[in-house]
Amino acid sequence: MQFKKILVPVDGSGTADNALRYGVEMAKTYGAQLFVIVVADIGEAAYPLMQVNLDRNGFASVREKAEAVMERIKKQIPQGLPFTPIIRTGVPGSVITSLVDEENIDLIIMGNSGKGSLSSFIMGSVSQYVIHHVKVPVLIIK
Repeated sequence: MQFKKILVPVDGSGTADNALRYGVEMAKTYGAQLFVIVVADIGEAAYPLMQVNLDRNGFASVREKAEAVMERIKKQIPQGLPFTPIIRTGVPGSVITSLVDEENIDLIIMGNSGKGSLSSFIMGSVSQYVIHHVKVPVLIIK
């Protein structure tokens, strides 16, 4: 099997960091392009009954955290490796599955639960959602 486009969703957690390491190695092995996504999850759309009203400062804070995670990730990517950093806002599972279709991703490598700076990002429920809504292989890393 040949992988040309590998997606690694990250959130700053240890499991996401482990997934990134696997993603980098797999991209090197297969000569693949590595896509890394951070989703700034503000949560309102998914949970209207528990809605948290975020003002502009709250939204900016969520976005800033996502940008900080991505800046840290960029430093871990070897020079010369084809790399596409992506930051989006939305419901993580839905954003990830949409990106798979948009970019014709061949493989997803993700952590099974996130406890990092964006703790609502990669939770078990997100990895479960992704597994059930994509048609490409998903490698779950602990």
